[in-house]
Amino acid sequence: MEACQLKNGYETLRGAARPLLVAGATAFPGFSFRWISRTPSTQDLVRAAARAGAPAGHLVAAGEQTAGRGRQGRRWEAPPGGALLASILLRPRASAEGVPLAAGLAVTDAIAHLGVDARLKWPNDVLAGGGKLAGILAEVEPAAPGPGVAVVLGIGVNLRIDEFPEGVAGASLHRLLAPAPPPGAEELLILLLPALAARVRALEGGGIPALLADWRARAVGLGGPVVADTPGGRVEGRAVDIDADGALLVETGAGTVRLLAGDAHFI
Repeated sequence: MEACQLKNGYETLRGAARPLLVAGATAFPGFSFRWISRTPSTQDLVRAAARAGAPAGHLVAAGEQTAGRGRQGRRWEAPPGGALLASILLRPRASAEGVPLAAGLAVTDAIAHLGVDARLKWPNDVLAGGGKLAGILAEVEPAAPGPGVAVVLGIGVNLRIDEFPEGVAGASLHRLLAPAPPPGAEELLILLLPALAARVRALEGGGIPALLADWRARAVGLGGPVVADTPGGRVEGRAVDIDADGALLVETGAGTVRLLAGDAHFI
């Protein structure tokens, strides 16, 4: 495993480290960065840092993950160098339930600077070009000391992936931006970090309701039929709206059901 701290590893990031340091420190006063060429999971590294008392803004990014995970225990797979694979520690002064919504908006904000119009699929997928471009995983680390709730936010964005597993509708920035080249991981982080900080500030200032207008404007599936597999069973109906706590409201024959977790398939 090869690792370096950013301040001692400018060559690892091909000269983009200084702008990344500026962007990160401006967005998060406690910003620190660790780049690892290969690791099982950036989430686990940031969770360990949270337990050691790291401040908000501690970020780990990797060129490759051997045991990356998405929601509900799924694997997040990408070829070496094919995706931005990063986790960052947040300590929001607000409900942790709003972090995935804020992060999804931040990803769409960042890639909008590249000219890509992305949409959001509840609860935390970013779609573009007819496929999934990015995924988000937010995990609370209960053993972390320090202020606020420690939320470890994992973000994976497909940068240059030519093929996806059978049955997976994926999207990659190198195809969406062709013939222009896609950004590197560090270049995308320079766009993403200030966007994330701004969305987290909005969450802290006004809670989830402060994000809902923008989230609804970028949502796919609202107003249409949905089938959701939840811990309590399958729910079928019409996706009506997102509630003030981030729940998906589904109108069914038995009344309106509030979903806080699950896999939603918008038809």
